[in-house]
Amino acid sequence: MRTMLVTVVLMCVVSGLVFAQDMPIVCSAAPIDVTVEGEWTEGAPMPTPRSELGAAVWESVVYVAGGLTADGISDAFESYHVANDEWTTLAALPVGLHHLGIAALDGKIYVTGGYEDMNFTPDARAWVYDPETDEWRQLNDLPEPIGAHQLVNVDDRLYIVGGVPQGTMLWAYDAENDSWDTTLTPMPTAREHLGATALDGRLIVVGGPWSQGNLAAAEAYDPEIDTWETLPEMPTARGGFNVTAVNGNVYAGGGEAFSGDSGCTFNRAEVYDAETQMWARLPDMPTPRHGLTMAGVDGRWIVIGGATGAGGMTFETTSDRVEIFSPSGE
Repeated sequence: MRTMLVTVVLMCVVSGLVFAQDMPIVCSAAPIDVTVEGEWTEGAPMPTPRSELGAAVWESVVYVAGGLTADGISDAFESYHVANDEWTTLAALPVGLHHLGIAALDGKIYVTGGYEDMNFTPDARAWVYDPETDEWRQLNDLPEPIGAHQLVNVDDRLYIVGGVPQGTMLWAYDAENDSWDTTLTPMPTAREHLGATALDGRLIVVGGPWSQGNLAAAEAYDPEIDTWETLPEMPTARGGFNVTAVNGNVYAGGGEAFSGDSGCTFNRAEVYDAETQMWARLPDMPTPRHGLTMAGVDGRWIVIGGATGAGGMTFETTSDRVEIFSPSGE
């Protein structure tokens, strides 16, 4: 991997948005000092540039599924071997999907819901992929169609959280019986295009938009007692972004925001320390983008794909970029 060169671009601030000539608009954010140092490096580019994709990790391999490309909806399924900095093309998804949920459990990769067309029609199907056979198998349908949600493995149990249409969704998957438990306490704050990850046996949910716009709200769900706890808000409200756990912390980056008819993408990166219950700023992501996916692998934060332009610019600005953050001292 090679250390990135940062190109300085002359910018001007207008109505809270930062504009760069002939480039997508970069969102401005509240001034916060960088308090957690580290280095960004560049990984091998993803074979299929795309946005609104999903990623899951099993044994230090990142599996990346679906999304939107310049040509429309993607069924691409590829794996990234972080240690070797190499990509492998795998058996395609049985159907093209974007805004899907994806997680790993017991050596297999699960995909749930998403949007099956460009009308953003939520899908109720679920699939499981076996890396040993490179084959997909369809599971029982979800309790109802859902998109723009997250699928997270918390202590070897899968959870669907947030998304369209309800926003407060929380379901748990029983892999042995191929069934979903819909009786869990709903998430207190409705949201979709959210960030979610597992940390210390809890489901951590951050940000995402709803009717009132982008949220900074952070909440934690404890499966053992079926209750939610309010956490300190993320410094930058955002949607269309993602989070992941690395070294016992929650890393958040990217996303998009809108002001009137103008949209922008974030390069702001922040980290939540669960021990101190405080947020801190990281060095900015080299490439601002939304609809990205990410993973924590071997103490590093892997940021993949997305689109550098917001909203309607998604298709013409899909990215194949892989950027990797290594915290100082780790």
